[in-house]
Amino acid sequence: MAEYLVELYVSQGDHAVARHHVAVAEQAGADLAREGRAVRYLQSFFVPEDETCFLLYEADSVDLVTEAVGRAGLRLEHVSAATTSVAGAQESPDGTTKGTSMTSTTTSTTGTPDLSELRDKQQKVWSSGDYNKIAALTVPVSEHLVDHVGVSPTDRVLDVATGTGHVALAAARRSAESVGIDYVPELLEIARRRAEAEDLVVELAEADAEHLPYEDASFDVVMSAIGVMFAADHDAAARELVRVTRSGGRIGIASWTPEGFVGGMLRTVGAHVSPPPGAQPATRWGTEEVVAGLLGEGVSDVRSETAKVTQRFTDAGAFADLFLTYYGPTFAAASRLDDQGRAALRADLVALAESHDRGEGDGLVVDWEYRIVTATRR
Repeated sequence: MAEYLVELYVSQGDHAVARHHVAVAEQAGADLAREGRAVRYLQSFFVPEDETCFLLYEADSVDLVTEAVGRAGLRLEHVSAATTSVAGAQESPDGTTKGTSMTSTTTSTTGTPDLSELRDKQQKVWSSGDYNKIAALTVPVSEHLVDHVGVSPTDRVLDVATGTGHVALAAARRSAESVGIDYVPELLEIARRRAEAEDLVVELAEADAEHLPYEDASFDVVMSAIGVMFAADHDAAARELVRVTRSGGRIGIASWTPEGFVGGMLRTVGAHVSPPPGAQPATRWGTEEVVAGLLGEGVSDVRSETAKVTQRFTDAGAFADLFLTYYGPTFAAASRLDDQGRAALRADLVALAESHDRGEGDGLVVDWEYRIVTATRR
């Protein structure tokens, strides 16, 4: 499959129109992929100064890309093979975002994209803010994953991208031999304090999902809850999940879905600040077909189910402020915007939350959809 860059005209550089283009383009790509067509949406880039929105697709042919754009109801200005990628928002001397530009993708000596720089950037993003205040919201997701996979006391378990340790701790509570890795030292320290507070034995190590420091077939169960989906190199991370799982062992992954609330939040952030070059949508992992393809022929019996975790906030403004202050991706994005840009991002987050409010009681009640995908190592 090759990458194709679609150019669309956006009247008056309208952010709202660009965000709509991104949403319908992503949905069209997902619909075609579910039909078994070899096309998928990767990311978008908006250049308000040029009144242009770029959409990046991966497909077997330009015809499939054209079909995806047509299905999205968008007017195609131009489509070409993507030999370049977006470098992200250009920063002016005062550090504010002034738009996006195109630049050549960094490649390694083998001709493949070098994602080490992207990994470093992502590590810094997750080190910013105070993810511990956000992580508490995902405890039910991790508990559900451990229950769903069926961790037992005889299992040796690996939690990939453990963060503050949710899955690793849940496995240890079941008396399993529990190991967790993450590439953010600050989050691992919180996980260690939590394990000590509960008097649980958990081995924690600093590592990234694409380079697990363990031998082949080292674990009975390998899991990740809202973690591996944010890896820089999705293919490498998936290969590592399979590699370290023993034959007959289980793999379980919980990820936010593209269609759900968090998928919408990440798209909202991306409409204001373009992702780094080479970044793929994290919510790809929320689609069973994508995860099955990533895990490859080394697994069998791939299954999935969706579930929702209900979140409650004082109001939509409280939700937006919490995530702008403490959640790495939104905190980092907001820090690249000027006052007007931050206000616009906050307004869009508030609008998103209000559109998902279940209308129960005085506060904001929203459901966050996630998908659990399980597989068995051949």
